[in-house]
Amino acid sequence: MTVGFPLTKDQLDTRLGQVALQVRDGLGDAVQVKALLDGQTDAALIALGYVQAEVTLMRAAYTDLYNLNRVATAQATQATVNDFFFNAKKLLGIYG
Repeated sequence: MTVGFPLTKDQLDTRLGQVALQVRDGLGDAVQVKALLDGQTDAALIALGYVQAEVTLMRAAYTDLYNLNRVATAQATQATVNDFFFNAKKLLGIYG
């Protein structure tokens, strides 16, 4: 008796492609968000309702994710161990 979805080659192929696409697109989205943040002054973000500590955290998180994208796409190397999600985890709330 099979419980849940059965595993087929087509389902596995689809999932493999979906996850690869999600990772690629997610890192690309992080690059775009960093560019958006880079185009804003701290004062402009504070005027939206953030406090300086939140602005600093957002910038740090998206700089880390930008750097992860650069390593993942062979644009940079990482010489030392780095948790690229260290700051981003602080943005995840209950999902962190």
